[in-house]
Amino acid sequence: MQMELLNNQITRQQGVHSPRQSYWSFPLYLLAENISVPTTVLDFPKWDDFTRELEKGYTHVGITFIIPNVLKAKRMAEHIRSHHPRITIILGGYGTMLPDLENTVPHDEICDKEGVSWLRQYFGEDASAPVVHPAIRGPAYEYIYGYRGKTKGAVLLTGVGCNNACEFCATSHKFGKEYMPLLSTGEEIFEACLRSERELRSRGFAIIDENFLKQPVRARELLALMEQHGKAYVFNIFSSAEVTVRMGVDFLVRLGVHMIWIGVESKSNVHAKMKGIRIKELVRELQDHGIVVNLSAVLFLDHHDPVSIQEDIDWTIDLGSDMTQFMNYTPYPCTALYSRLEVADRLKDIHYRYHHGAGELNWHHPFMTDPGDHVRILRGAFRKKYEKDGPAVANMALTAIRGYSRVEADHRHRQAESMEWNMKTLRYEKNENPHLDEFMRMRIRRMQKIAKNIRPILLPALAFAPNWKARKKMLKVMRLYQKTLGWPSPRVILESMVLVFTGIQEQFRLWSRRLRGYEDIVYQPPTRWVNYRNL
Repeated sequence: MQMELLNNQITRQQGVHSPRQSYWSFPLYLLAENISVPTTVLDFPKWDDFTRELEKGYTHVGITFIIPNVLKAKRMAEHIRSHHPRITIILGGYGTMLPDLENTVPHDEICDKEGVSWLRQYFGEDASAPVVHPAIRGPAYEYIYGYRGKTKGAVLLTGVGCNNACEFCATSHKFGKEYMPLLSTGEEIFEACLRSERELRSRGFAIIDENFLKQPVRARELLALMEQHGKAYVFNIFSSAEVTVRMGVDFLVRLGVHMIWIGVESKSNVHAKMKGIRIKELVRELQDHGIVVNLSAVLFLDHHDPVSIQEDIDWTIDLGSDMTQFMNYTPYPCTALYSRLEVADRLKDIHYRYHHGAGELNWHHPFMTDPGDHVRILRGAFRKKYEKDGPAVANMALTAIRGYSRVEADHRHRQAESMEWNMKTLRYEKNENPHLDEFMRMRIRRMQKIAKNIRPILLPALAFAPNWKARKKMLKVMRLYQKTLGWPSPRVILESMVLVFTGIQEQFRLWSRRLRGYEDIVYQPPTRWVNYRNL
């Protein structure tokens, strides 16, 4: 399993600084929770785990996969056909977009569109029943500077699809350019948060939803319930720029947005989601309020040549986000981009396992034809971001402490000026008889805790900094932490020293891998079995 979100797509080329995480196959748990058929979820199985599990006498096996994993799905399905021919094979996931799936992966059914409704209909159950959201632990593992930490977060699946329908977006096109909510109201999301807190003790959530704030009523309802019940949960979300501006940074802070992922694509952007947005100012405003910003940009667009692609890379880096995802322009089956390039006979005959956007293009570019350039320029973009702005974890630490200080100062000012939050206008307004904003005090304490928790990474970030500019930045961040929170405690000092020690070990492992021709270390998630309804 070599497809880590951070290390492969966001903090690539940052070496020992890159946080290492892999996520469980969370849609499987949602599907199993919402059908009455006794079910086992087998996540990240080794081959022996998978083949032994089949001996237990299942009637149906569902295999979810993405396009680059098609050969894994093929091998699994062929084994079932050969050794258990009576088992019905159901395929799901983005891999089912393949146009020649019938001849590639043996199967009986394809779980299409929104999977909960599809499976319920398939098994003769009520497809319109409310979705029950399981408590889903966040990463399968979590390493930082070689140290394995305890995973604490949880995942919320609030909806699928997106009606922005960007030409290249598989998420939009797989779901018919529509948004399909799984949790339709703020109350349903709040109940899912409560369950995760109760079962997993999680208070921080990654919301898997292409554009979470695009449903503003739902987001407002969620905040109202959090305030009513005194729950200052924290969220990582995806959002487009125009919706982020519309909701406003004060709303995002109150809601508890810790990290926001915004697609900027290119400075030549023609997407409606970026029209009229002063994106650099937006990034700075979000960071000033403690919200970590991850921007995503696309390389090798049709107009890119050796000069303009570097201009786009420099423009994206100059926006100053904490993290940046660079991905190569990749046509996936069912997208408008794929159809356009197919008609123009510009698709390459490259095996699907290489359709991942992190290497050679799977289509013929008009100006950039050398496959070596596709890899070199992409890696160079990540390296340039790293060398200019330093490690992403250090940027996140700076945003955390700067945001905590700013939000606390703003809160004191509003209290002195008799200002109160107005949920209708999503603004702070004058009020002759304002109430004490106890919820905001909770939120500020939560922000302070986040800043304290990330503090131990400052010393290893300094020790392994890529250049003098990054070291100067780290010294500045350390001084800001000292000014805001005081001298580090003995525990923080000890934790920092441990991370330096484990970071040295990780650095040697990384050098060893690179001497053998690999780009990075591969961490394998453990196999996980979860049984539903006493199978």
